[in-house]
Amino acid sequence: MPHGTPGITARELIDLQAHLMLESNLVGQLNHFAQECTNPQLSQICQNISQSRMDCMQRLAHYVNIAPMQ
Repeated sequence: MPHGTPGITARELIDLQAHLMLESNLVGQLNHFAQECTNPQLSQICQNISQSRMDCMQRLAHYVNIAPMQ
C-alpha cells in the first residue's frame, strides 16, 4: 500500500494510474480539437472541457501521490 493513500490497494493504484493516463490522452485530444476547430464557440467548449479534465486529473494525482502528468 503506497504511503499517503490509506485503504488503497496496489491493484487500485494501478487502475488509478491507468485512468489518469486515459484522462491525459483525452486532455491532449481535446486541446488538439480546440486548435483544429474552425468554429470559435466549439473551440472554446473543447478548451473548457480540457481544462476541467486537467483540473480533475491533477487533483486525483495529488490525492494518490502520483506525479502529475502534462
